[in-house]
Amino acid sequence: MTTTSLSDVLHARGRDARGIIAIRNTLHPEDACDAFRTMDDVARAGALPMLDRMQDGPLIEHDTLVLSFMALPGGRAKLTGFRRFMMRRQGVVPGDIVYDYEAAHLLHSFIARAAEPVFYDAIDEDGLDDLIGQLVIEWPEPFTPHIRTACDSMLKVVGAEAVLTTQVCAT
Repeated sequence: MTTTSLSDVLHARGRDARGIIAIRNTLHPEDACDAFRTMDDVARAGALPMLDRMQDGPLIEHDTLVLSFMALPGGRAKLTGFRRFMMRRQGVVPGDIVYDYEAAHLLHSFIARAAEPVFYDAIDEDGLDDLIGQLVIEWPEPFTPHIRTACDSMLKVVGAEAVLTTQVCAT
């Protein structure tokens, strides 16, 4: 049995993995509180789309395609979004993050601990919608860096083969 890489999946969808990054989102220990003890709590609150848009430093270049993954146990990560990120001026927080009162703790904790808070706007991209919430990859140890190029051969698909087979055969 051959192992499918994230790059293989993107190539099958007509995307060049070299122009895309993958980010593995975790709940920083200093951000945990009664409302957000786990990544599942973050997901239930609908706050996943804001986590990777808050970085300590300009880690994502302006106008970059980003595959967002939610960290799962055992070094796995589930695809939660495919978006284009646009960097904001340093310290300028997007309104949808500022006014997300349920997730305000995550924003305030991030600002308190970040040496250089950088925020991003994001626009959803088409082409991978059927894989969101289905595609699971193995993130190589060590789990840092939390941002890798999507063409990293160590990012291996471990779930959603049926979805992948259907899509590859349809092309």
